[in-house]
Amino acid sequence: MLLAYIQLALAMALVGSNISIGKEIVSHVPVFLFSELRFLLAMVILLPLLAMRGEWKTTFSREEGKVLFWQSFFGVFLFSICMLYGVQWTTATAAGIITSTVPACIALFSFWILKEKLHANSLVAIGLSVGGIGFITFTGSGGEQNWINMIGNLLVFFAVVSEALFTIFAKRLSGKITPFQMTAAINVISFVLFLPFAIWESLRFDWSAVPANVWSLLAYYAFTASVLSFFLWYKGVEKVEASKAGLFTGMMPISAALVAVFFLNEAFTWMHGVGMVLVLASIFIGTQQPRRTSSALES
Repeated sequence: MLLAYIQLALAMALVGSNISIGKEIVSHVPVFLFSELRFLLAMVILLPLLAMRGEWKTTFSREEGKVLFWQSFFGVFLFSICMLYGVQWTTATAAGIITSTVPACIALFSFWILKEKLHANSLVAIGLSVGGIGFITFTGSGGEQNWINMIGNLLVFFAVVSEALFTIFAKRLSGKITPFQMTAAINVISFVLFLPFAIWESLRFDWSAVPANVWSLLAYYAFTASVLSFFLWYKGVEKVEASKAGLFTGMMPISAALVAVFFLNEAFTWMHGVGMVLVLASIFIGTQQPRRTSSALES
């Protein structure tokens, strides 16, 4: 179980650190083209490895295919669009903190989709998350800039919702498809989803204007975000309940804030601090298993 916890924590730390890296890349490469190149590089890595591991799978059941598609659509397609556009209109620090609300979203979707019970601590967590987002959203000066920040924060929150659905769908496929097969399938489907938009952007794109270091960042992003983080998350979710897995999404704001402050020189205001405290409190409360309930179930 410890290994699963390490896998989940590392997966979310990679996702959080990539928020800032993605912000740097999309300042040079359009969002859809960047995403398409990311999945192309991931497939170059994944497909040969899939064959070497003897896990090549060309056919899926109708239910498996449907869940894989929606997982790709929400957890990759919409998540990438909302997150990459969102961080252009807000700070990477704020984006990283807002992503901490994933556990609360997972609790809601677990209730609606997986029919899990929604305990009082989950409701408290949701309230704290909303309060934390409120502090972060209204940070900054008034006027047009404030509205731009609010739109950016809202897009990031939509990305959070997509990420929560990603976890719910991944849990549905646990035990039916191997983590490596799921990782490869998600990248292939996402490649197809982004392809029409990427072709349109590539026709108007000046490839020579991209600095060499940005291409290096894109290759790093492809490996860590499309291969390593997916694989580690699937491995962990396979052994841990969705509610417990949600706890480890708290690694996202920690790694995102560290990268933003130390590498992007972004300011960390007291409003961000209050928002982080509220959101982290929501993570702690929302992912706790009530002892009395556990004892009652055991008896």
